[in-house]
Amino acid sequence: MTWKRIVLGIGNPGAEYEGTRHNVGFMVLDLVAQRLGLAWKRLERKDSAGTKLFSGKVKATLAEGSARGQAFVLVKPLTFVNLSGDVAGPMLRHGELTPEALLVVLDDLNLPLGKLRLRANGSAGGHNGLRSIEAVLMTQAYPRLRVGIGAPETGFVDHVLERFSAAEKVAVLPALIRAAEAVEGWLARTELNRLMDVFNRDE
Repeated sequence: MTWKRIVLGIGNPGAEYEGTRHNVGFMVLDLVAQRLGLAWKRLERKDSAGTKLFSGKVKATLAEGSARGQAFVLVKPLTFVNLSGDVAGPMLRHGELTPEALLVVLDDLNLPLGKLRLRANGSAGGHNGLRSIEAVLMTQAYPRLRVGIGAPETGFVDHVLERFSAAEKVAVLPALIRAAEAVEGWLARTELNRLMDVFNRDE
């Protein structure tokens, strides 16, 4: 299947990181896959003829689908956050796609809890996952969807690696659903500016 669009969620692999704030990107993609009836599978390194497709360091789970007749893939890297570019770069090269065909979904502690921010490009803003992707792609010109996780007064590292409290889950679940809707809109070729008008506003 030749993908025309790639959605990459940023997060850390492993059960110990499931449900943590840093894994919001994974949570959104899980919702998208569930809503669209897609199944997750491990990345295959070779095609049916045995031709090598990816190097050994490209580790991810994928969910493939189509929207408006165009194939897409959801990607959850099995590398850690700060190595997200090791997956994003080869995936784009494999599909011979430009960075504009990549949507990255991630957590953002500079946004209030549950706030969404969709942009066509921009800086990493201190996020190591975006830094890794930008270092590999050598550009900031790719869309990204940030989901606010709020910021603590101190202890940023501990904050992003902790799970949401019961009260926070109530606040963040509607944002995860709206983020999934934004991803689906992008996959369906809705104009990015229109999606920004809808999903960047305060609810």
